[in-house]
Amino acid sequence: MAAIYSGIQLKLKNTRTPWPDKLKLARFAWISTQCLLPNKEQVLFDWTNHALTCFYNKKVEMPPEVVEGLWTYLDDILHSRKLHNVLSQGKTISLRLTVAQFIIKESSKLPSLTRVLTVPGLEALTVLLRQGKAQISNPHQVIVVLGALQFVPLDSHCMEDYHSAFEAVHEALFAIIHCYPQVMLKASPTFLNCFYRLVSSVMHEGKQRSDTDRASEKDRESLLKCARLVERMYTHVASAAEDFTVLSSFMVAQYVSELQRVTLQPEIKAHLTEGIYCILDHCVEQDIKFLNTTLQMGVKEVFNELYSSYTHYHKSQRQGEEKYTV
Repeated sequence: MAAIYSGIQLKLKNTRTPWPDKLKLARFAWISTQCLLPNKEQVLFDWTNHALTCFYNKKVEMPPEVVEGLWTYLDDILHSRKLHNVLSQGKTISLRLTVAQFIIKESSKLPSLTRVLTVPGLEALTVLLRQGKAQISNPHQVIVVLGALQFVPLDSHCMEDYHSAFEAVHEALFAIIHCYPQVMLKASPTFLNCFYRLVSSVMHEGKQRSDTDRASEKDRESLLKCARLVERMYTHVASAAEDFTVLSSFMVAQYVSELQRVTLQPEIKAHLTEGIYCILDHCVEQDIKFLNTTLQMGVKEVFNELYSSYTHYHKSQRQGEEKYTV
């Protein structure tokens, strides 16, 4: 056995070694104590990422079952007790942000990998983001993370998968707002696009349904949590940076355009409405005129209804509170 698996690292790199054999060798190397490689965990992790990257960049060809096997192998590595023990001993496994983006992008194409690989990959990036410039000091790297967020699937038929993906994207955006506000401003179109995906997905999932198509109580509660997170994000976007409010009218236009297409469940709509009110707080008279001029007829009616309720309920209450405070 030792003779068969000797020189594993060279065989993994050898172009003459068939891909099915490489995958078998890699699996053996990970689980076997007979295979001694310097920094074995990092070597095998890098090899797997490199193999997948080469395949998706069309630099190599491999059978579909090998591609699936590589993804399964990567998932096994990330969730293994062995890796957990290595990390708990103070050792580290390096993962370049571009590779992390690749993992999120490509794994998101396979629905079965969303919860086991795409979401954990994004959660790992979020941990780094929360540590601020101590871990990620280059603004471009934060933009790379924003790019990765756009690939996370938010259209799963399983509410549990949808909720986990939604929450992972939200937490990453939330970390960027708090730790990298200047990057958020510079990359505002990308940031807003990522956030709009959350808003749009909640509206799609939260539309009113027939009695025969109603979700379970557990699914409704999960969706309600997502709506609360959208409201929370609107609040933080509105308060994070004054300079960001130049895009307030654009955010309102996105919201009413999406709202015009669906009839939302009342409890979902209530949270989204409170959130968009915070954005309307920063819309000046010129913004309102701009919206009334540029929005299409059906969307304009939705906006006017929204702005009327905002003026009657939210704005008057806020002005009263400010007057009382003074």
